[in-house]
Amino acid sequence: MKSVVGILVLLSAISCVRVPDLESERAEIRTTDAAWAAAAAAKDADTAAEFLAEDAVMMPAGQPAIFGRDHIAQWMADMLASPGFSITWATTDVGVAQSGDFGYSIGTNQVQMQLPDGTTYTDRGKGLTIWRKHENGNWKVVLDIFNSDTPLAPPAASDTTAGH
Repeated sequence: MKSVVGILVLLSAISCVRVPDLESERAEIRTTDAAWAAAAAAKDADTAAEFLAEDAVMMPAGQPAIFGRDHIAQWMADMLASPGFSITWATTDVGVAQSGDFGYSIGTNQVQMQLPDGTTYTDRGKGLTIWRKHENGNWKVVLDIFNSDTPLAPPAASDTTAGH
């Protein structure tokens, strides 16, 4: 009788294991990412920061990595408040781990900023965001990295005849 009860308990536990609906999770990440992009496009740094996990890391192009939601929020507020600054992005692909607790989004972006001489600089690039499902069921950014599609300028040619 004990073995029958044990088997019933085991079967009951197995039937309670949540099998994530990966398509639904992908759609949720897309929706969340679009809301995050809308907050950034509206220059709403406070709302944009709400999409970040406490332990998030941001790796902006040409800058050191930024660790933690509070530091990233301050960086975002500073960037969004810069004259002529704007950012937009479009997600092109989303994936979700079989476990349903991690996902990624990749896409393209465009950043504009005003240079010191008053001209506007526009840069196009790409990005990768890693998402983690928060205990409340919301997806949060844990890692965001973006970089430019603009090729780096070649290094200046050195004068090899100097001193000869």
